This record gives sequence, structure tokens and C-alpha cells, in this order.
Amino acid sequence: MRAIKRALADRDGAGCFYCGHPFPALITATVDHLIPQSLLPGWALMNLVLACRPCNQRKSGQLPQVFLRHAGQVPPLRPAGRLVTTIAALAGRLTRVELRRPTTTTVAATGR
Repeated sequence: MRAIKRALADRDGAGCFYCGHPFPALITATVDHLIPQSLLPGWALMNLVLACRPCNQRKSGQLPQVFLRHAGQVPPLRPAGRLVTTIAALAGRLTRVELRRPTTTTVAATGR
């Protein structure tokens, strides 16, 4: 978990994705799934963000846009190109990943 938190802090900064609260030490940060695990199982870094405990608990199993709309919050601006900022972009990336399947070769029968 330490390695995941460090990678997320390097990518997004050491603060809560939802409210911007800075983490004096990463041990106080929690890891949140942007798209809840119930909808998208796994621990792919592109679906993870750092969150403070109160935001993570309030968000629970909601999609981020639902949580932020109800909380009246907007995520802090992030450096361009460093983070997938919309669920649509994330879903598009995940769709492309799922479509990449190993190609199989078929051997045609010669009839001999």
C-alpha cells in the first residue's frame, strides 16, 4: 500500500483528490477507487486516488460526480495531462484495455 500511495502522490500530489486537504505524511491518506470496486474490480492505478478519511467515507460506493455534486465540491485543478479528469475519459481508456486480446492463429486444413 505504501508503494501505491507514493505512486499516487507522485502523479497527483500529496493531497485529497476531493477536498484538496494536504497530507503531512502519506500514512494519513487513504486510497479511493474513483469508480467503486463494485462496478470496476481491481487496483489499477488509473482508477485510484488519494483521499482523506472523511471524504473517502462520505463517498463510499458512489461515483465521484455524484459524490461531488451532493457535497457541493469541485475537485481541485490538476496539472494538465497528469490525471484522467473525467469518468468518460477513464471509461474510454478502460474499454480500450479490455478490447486488447491476444490474437490467435488458425491453421487451415489442407484436406490431405
